[in-house]
Amino acid sequence: MITRHHMALALMCALILCSSFFRTDPLMMALVIAGTCVGVLLPDIHMTRPKHHPFRTVAWLIVQFSRRICAPVLCRIYAHTRHLVPDPADKRLIHSIPGVLFVSACTCAILYIPAYATGNAFITRSAAAFLGGILLGMGLHLVEDLCTRKGIFPFFPFSPWTVAGSIRPCDKTDPRIAQYHIQHCTVLLVFFGLDNLGILAPGLFLPLNIAGLGICLGTMVYFSEVSIRRDPGSAGDVKVPSPAKST
Repeated sequence: MITRHHMALALMCALILCSSFFRTDPLMMALVIAGTCVGVLLPDIHMTRPKHHPFRTVAWLIVQFSRRICAPVLCRIYAHTRHLVPDPADKRLIHSIPGVLFVSACTCAILYIPAYATGNAFITRSAAAFLGGILLGMGLHLVEDLCTRKGIFPFFPFSPWTVAGSIRPCDKTDPRIAQYHIQHCTVLLVFFGLDNLGILAPGLFLPLNIAGLGICLGTMVYFSEVSIRRDPGSAGDVKVPSPAKST
């Protein structure tokens, strides 16, 4: 998906969760949401630098952490496992579970360890909330991208399989992405409405919020016609020519 779709969907998902976990702590809610907005951008190491869009320029600058720091180190690690990835800008590097976990570990080393070393419980808790948001954002990025035709590469470079759907993000004739936005927004407004009206018992907010988020993501995956298939760009793959069409 394109950047604005990632940002909007991830923001609504983060608000759905935070409305339950941090209902009485707006600072922690803000840190988790900020971390989610950063994390949802980090996997797009193939992003090109925009010329006339300030928002996309900020997004591009954030992505440079994973592109210039994490991806080259990850390539070196893979080289020692006999799974050479020659291009550090290969999007498959971070559009994978190992890639997401590695970027999360690098972020943790840079932010959480110094915060923990201060011995201040508030700073440590704030760093943990922000890092939790980053991990949530990166996970949501993978879920959102597996709905597209390019998909994700869960165990790249160890496995040639990809998980992909049928959505073309730039296809304006496909209404599904707009429907996903409406669906996420509706679930979020329902929960905020129930909270403000005091209709729902506090103990039910957490299970219902998780269920609501699961329904949003589950239906998104289902209606995107997601399937598992072999990545034709992986090393060692044998391309089988398609049969000639009869005339």
